[in-house]
Amino acid sequence: MVNNILANGSIAANQLVPKEFTFHPETNEDFFNNNSDVGLGYDVEQAKEYFATGLEELGKDAISLEILGGDTEASKNIHAYIKNQLETNLEGLTISVSEVPFKIRLDRDTKEDYDIQVAGWGPDYQDPMTFVDLFVTDGGHNHSNYSNAEYDQLVEDAKTTLSGDVNARWEAMVQAERILLEEAAFGPLYQRAAAVLQQDYVKGLIEHPFGADFSYKWATVEK
Repeated sequence: MVNNILANGSIAANQLVPKEFTFHPETNEDFFNNNSDVGLGYDVEQAKEYFATGLEELGKDAISLEILGGDTEASKNIHAYIKNQLETNLEGLTISVSEVPFKIRLDRDTKEDYDIQVAGWGPDYQDPMTFVDLFVTDGGHNHSNYSNAEYDQLVEDAKTTLSGDVNARWEAMVQAERILLEEAAFGPLYQRAAAVLQQDYVKGLIEHPFGADFSYKWATVEK
């Protein structure tokens, strides 16, 4: 999907916090490295096993589900790819797609009016917590009804009692993300990137890992 459909430098993602987004204040270790051993990788056989178990529990031999997503060209291509992959690999599954404008998708998201939703998250600040706390019980962005008391407590501790202890706070966030991965609270797809061209004679252009892509304050043109 990232190589042939997006083709813009995006990379496949198996975790929640992106690669090369945040680093330990003391050791400079990439947060991404901490849970790479439990990342949600691609496993067709396990998916088939889980799907068969689900059908058996429902007493059905087939099921139809809908994907809710955006209506941009890139979104439509992603939906078509996911639909094809799911229907090809999971016998008895039929996927329909509802491609709607962003405002409508957010409204349906808030109302939890979807079976499967393809959505993204853009960080608000450069800290793992901007991703890690997305699934707290009754959280403002948790419209999948995920709930885990241990995860909630780790997030709360990282925001309060551990805020003054760099190492303990970092470890709490690592463990919180690990719980989300182990319980498959979400299904990561890709880490977004953008393809840009920059001439060699443009100097001093500052790239950012989130938010505004570039700062031009210090940029110069040297020809």
